[in-house]
Amino acid sequence: MRATGSSRVGAVGLAALLLSHAGCSTTSEYVRGPRLREVPLGETHRDALESVVDGSYVGRVAVKRTTCTEVSTEFSKNRIDTTTSPPMDSLLAGLAMLGGGGLLMSMSDGESEDEDIDLPMTLGVVLALASIYPLVTALTDEDVTRAEVATGEVEAERSQRCEDRTFALSGPLHWSVSLGAAKRTGRTGKDGAVALRQPLSELVEQAITDEASVRRLVAGRGIGFRLELERAPAADFRLDSKALPDSYFRRFADAYGRQLGGGERARFENCELIGKSARETLECYWSQ
Repeated sequence: MRATGSSRVGAVGLAALLLSHAGCSTTSEYVRGPRLREVPLGETHRDALESVVDGSYVGRVAVKRTTCTEVSTEFSKNRIDTTTSPPMDSLLAGLAMLGGGGLLMSMSDGESEDEDIDLPMTLGVVLALASIYPLVTALTDEDVTRAEVATGEVEAERSQRCEDRTFALSGPLHWSVSLGAAKRTGRTGKDGAVALRQPLSELVEQAITDEASVRRLVAGRGIGFRLELERAPAADFRLDSKALPDSYFRRFADAYGRQLGGGERARFENCELIGKSARETLECYWSQ
């Protein structure tokens, strides 16, 4: 076997091709770095007012305030450099094996008889063939390295942060509560609260006097009322009949019982003995 001039030229050409691919390429992109500082620019308030009534029938104006703060946030501006290169260990190993194989083949005298082994040529071919894998790896694979570099520049961003809180509106406020056509009005104290039990009881006593309506109250059905507080929209609520004083039912029961006679009167009096309140007396009698 003999290494020809064309094979040597091919090896040199392959080496040149590999070296041409061995160059590095670098790309850069800019990214936002760590936050440096925040500067508040100002804040605004938005209020929404509504009338509320708690479980004790105390009415207030609730203010839901949304506070928004505009903030300028500064960030550092960094650059990320991405460098791409072939795997140099595979490239160098492949070129070394290819060069060593070419050198051994060039050392062959080419005068060995056919039955003898030309050792330099054989080793050269083996090395040249063995160089294929690392060289292909060098052509197909690549090493990627990234480095973040501070540019010294600053990037600013404006944003808005909002938070909600609810509080009661204080100060003397005009109020009115109505139940049907009946109405009560007044003015709150400095705390802005109005106790509604008494005016509601008065309204119920004034507006609900017929038997059918009292039956509904005794059965546990509530009754609607409207509350208007200064600076807040009017709102509708419901009064639980159990919140009414028993004196209201007592006055009705006394007048109602006097109208009964005979067996009905006896049944009513029996319910008076059983019931612990006027309401329970009426509930007992009407449930039979």
